[in-house]
Amino acid sequence: MISSTQSTDSVAPTIRCLVIQLARLGDTLQCLMALRAAKQLYPQLEISFLARERFSAAACRVPWIKAVIPLSTDALLGPVLSGEKNEVEALADIASWAAPLAKEPWDMIINWSYSEASSYLTGLLPGRVKLGYTRRSDGSFYGADGWSHYIQAIIQGGVSQDIHLTDILTTQLLTALQIHLGEPFPNGNAQVTSKTFFNLILSESQSLLDQMDPLRKWITIQIGCGQESKTWDVKNWVKLALWVLGRNPEHGIVVLGGKEDRVKSEAFLQEFSATAPSLVSSLLVWVGETSFDLWASAISKSQWLFSCDTAAIHLASVLGTRVLNVSVGPVRFSETGPYGNGHYVVTSGLACEACLSASIQTQHTCRENVSPEAVYGVWAYASREWSHFRQIPLEKYFSQLGWARHLESVLVFRSRIRNSHDGGGVVYDPVNKQEASMRDWTAKVMGHIARFWYCGWTPPVGQELKRESINPLLVQQLRSLQESTEVLSKIFLQAEKTASQLNRKGSSLKSENIMGVGDREELQHLGNALADLEDLIERVVKTHPPLLGFFHMQKVLMHNLRGTHVAELGKESASNYRQLYEGVQIYKDWVEFTLKLVKPVAVKPKNPLLECHSKFPGKDLLP
Repeated sequence: MISSTQSTDSVAPTIRCLVIQLARLGDTLQCLMALRAAKQLYPQLEISFLARERFSAAACRVPWIKAVIPLSTDALLGPVLSGEKNEVEALADIASWAAPLAKEPWDMIINWSYSEASSYLTGLLPGRVKLGYTRRSDGSFYGADGWSHYIQAIIQGGVSQDIHLTDILTTQLLTALQIHLGEPFPNGNAQVTSKTFFNLILSESQSLLDQMDPLRKWITIQIGCGQESKTWDVKNWVKLALWVLGRNPEHGIVVLGGKEDRVKSEAFLQEFSATAPSLVSSLLVWVGETSFDLWASAISKSQWLFSCDTAAIHLASVLGTRVLNVSVGPVRFSETGPYGNGHYVVTSGLACEACLSASIQTQHTCRENVSPEAVYGVWAYASREWSHFRQIPLEKYFSQLGWARHLESVLVFRSRIRNSHDGGGVVYDPVNKQEASMRDWTAKVMGHIARFWYCGWTPPVGQELKRESINPLLVQQLRSLQESTEVLSKIFLQAEKTASQLNRKGSSLKSENIMGVGDREELQHLGNALADLEDLIERVVKTHPPLLGFFHMQKVLMHNLRGTHVAELGKESASNYRQLYEGVQIYKDWVEFTLKLVKPVAVKPKNPLLECHSKFPGKDLLP
């Protein structure tokens, strides 16, 4: 149990918690959603939030965070990069900055930056419980918990999976709290997102906000993006805005963006004004002058946000504003898309060589495959859900618009929070007809395996897999995996047995420093056997890339062994190989389930006379 100081205003002991998030603003916003859920269930949490100074504004506006600790990377690292100071002098500055954080041990230190650089800070600071990436006493890299292993091996390893990062962070933290603090406060149904999530300061921005006529229905467009490969062309945004305002005069549009987006906003305004000068009065452009408070307030006052993969979609999710996410470029929206019910994602349905190869040199054709007509049609369909209750197929709706061909090149998804008995978390349901690729199928399976490993709850095999989405190519690929999964299963089982033998042999030794030649040879033999099995795992995976996740997990788990003696290392290795074996068993179950799902089912022909007789049992219709 965590030992903590007693709070003055609560019976429960205060839990001093330091959260380290040194990534960008979008990551901070996802962290805040996870922390809000934990704070509602464990009110005794006293949260300090460490963030890069330029991305700390969101945390500063959250009333239930005790302290925000800004890290000025420019001040600490700038002199080194400019040559004003050497590395030794810079380390002294960093140590001086970190000294107040190390005065007394934290009850919990949560490193949600998930970078090797941030792991040094986590390892340096004293904490009773640590989550995320940290360092051992010898300075070597270490993942402190199972979800950290999963993020390192699967998510950062580029393996498809379908659990949203917000759900991963929330589950990781709540599991640790339950282990160390016991059952939570019974407030599990409290709403996490709300328009009042932040305490905004709007004195300097009020004059701009007053321009948002309350009689209009407002849409915000986030025009820029942190990476050019994830952006949508300005001409597409212009055309989309023209469709919205031209067909929906009751709406207004606010264009948002940072200082780096001013060139895009000038091009947007110039083309929009030239094309439809009469509609300019329905347009507000606040690019380059949006503080966090104005940015959040504008999105909060809007019914919809249109955006690519930017922090804006996470901000809208926190504030409860509906999102239409134009997901293009190297993005996995199932992990970082808009969170909540009723958001829409429009992405390319055609293969993109740059996305498949993760190349930064190749042009992302997926950015061109999503047309303004496709995005407008999806928004028009989504914004009128109250009238058709999604009973009209999206394909039929597009046909009525005369844009059926624009739907052919895109995939459309709608976000939904699962019921708690279905595992909870966000899922993106397909809205138009889609065929599952091997990547899609693998994502579902890896999500299932992760829940089995770390959640203590396992969904049914085949959850959310539709028969009509399975195509002949997928069937062919799965059949080719049947034998390899069986081989991989046997390898992990043999590795578990070998590691258990290593544990027993190590436990029988009186000393690891002094032993007989026979004992040394036996240990060497067992170690070589494990090394041979690891090589065999790599060969199997190279032949069948969809199994890559197991190879990555095996490497990460073996790297993160905590024991120092042969017996301890053998025992933990055996446990890890058992975990991998059980994961492969689930994978095999999914293969068998999917192949069985597509098998043709014999339908008994109906006898019309018998059917009629069943409706009128008093009549004898048989001759």
